[in-house]
Amino acid sequence: MARASRLEPRESAERPDYDEEARKLFAALNLTPGGAANDESLRLHSYRNLDIVWRHPTTGAQVFIGNATASSQKGILQKNRITHIVNCTSDMVNALEGDPSIAYYRFDLYKFFATLDLRSTRGVLEFFLPVFQWIDAAVNSGQSVLIHCLAGAHRAGTTGVAYVMHAADLDHQTAIAACKRCRPVVDPIGDLTNLLAQLDLARQQRKIPASHPAA
Repeated sequence: MARASRLEPRESAERPDYDEEARKLFAALNLTPGGAANDESLRLHSYRNLDIVWRHPTTGAQVFIGNATASSQKGILQKNRITHIVNCTSDMVNALEGDPSIAYYRFDLYKFFATLDLRSTRGVLEFFLPVFQWIDAAVNSGQSVLIHCLAGAHRAGTTGVAYVMHAADLDHQTAIAACKRCRPVVDPIGDLTNLLAQLDLARQQRKIPASHPAA
């Protein structure tokens, strides 16, 4: 994976534990500690293991946001024709690494704390462009992609929103709302919303079109 350019870090701030936030979400949804969705979570909270947030206008390939269960169960991936997985964590294993039918890309969203200063747009596009380009290449060739973290809410939610901004040419508020309609637990908490807002500004300042045709 290409690394973002080294930039001046932001001023010291408390960094959230996204795994702990995921566990709080699981508890609120009455899920097991692993966070696997079930009939009750679907009925009461519209919580699934994964949800489609974008579809390629010509190849039909789909981009999903999902949880650890979706990323680790071959049956779920095959049912949804997913062959490419973006792992948005620093420490979760790529459960099916070595399987020739699955391609992985690790996009450690947490690195933005060390590499970006959210008082400006400096470096924000460079931070996201490698993962955008990797997903573009997959969907352009008809391969569907899962963007995941533990719950598919915060890290993967933010990355999925960022990709929808890029692919559908949306501002960050519209993209957040669109992704939440598809997957209600998407929640760019704290500085994650600021990160998306700076990506929005950076895209306006230097328009980067998606590398696939518009619908």
